[in-house]
Amino acid sequence: MARARGLLTLAVGLVALLAACAPGTAPQPASPAPAGAGVAPDAIRLRLAGFAGGQGFTLPDDLGGRPLVLNVWASWCGPCRTEMPAFQQVYQQAKGKLGFVGLDYLDVEGAARRFAAQTGVTYPLASDPKGQAGARLGVASLPATLFIGADGTLRGRHLGAMTATQLRAAIHHYLEVSIP
Repeated sequence: MARARGLLTLAVGLVALLAACAPGTAPQPASPAPAGAGVAPDAIRLRLAGFAGGQGFTLPDDLGGRPLVLNVWASWCGPCRTEMPAFQQVYQQAKGKLGFVGLDYLDVEGAARRFAAQTGVTYPLASDPKGQAGARLGVASLPATLFIGADGTLRGRHLGAMTATQLRAAIHHYLEVSIP
């Protein structure tokens, strides 16, 4: 009798679990997607401040219908210094196919400006001096690179420095864009 009750309890629990996972019961987004065509309801929504007084960047609004490579860096990060020239190289090769933004994270403005000038980076840079944008993006260590689809959804993430070859491979894998 006790065994039958145990099996019945297990069966009821499984039915409840299956009902909870059934289509149509998933939580709905708190607010509808913006009216812009091609933006996913679960798109990353974030405003990035301009770097050194430059123009800011808003996700997903400023994607322009293209996927995005978002590299989070800081002047005090040794591996960031190593990978920055590779990102510049791939950026130049990828012009028109996808966007690039470098997000300066928890940095001192003067040191970040000097670092950006030393590396010769020409892709757009944004600033996150208090780490708020990085926290929303789940950045726990540097460098971190996020691959965001044209619809604004996060397609992939890479932690650690990347070579130009690794970056091109990740872009192809996550964003389905080939860079020569």
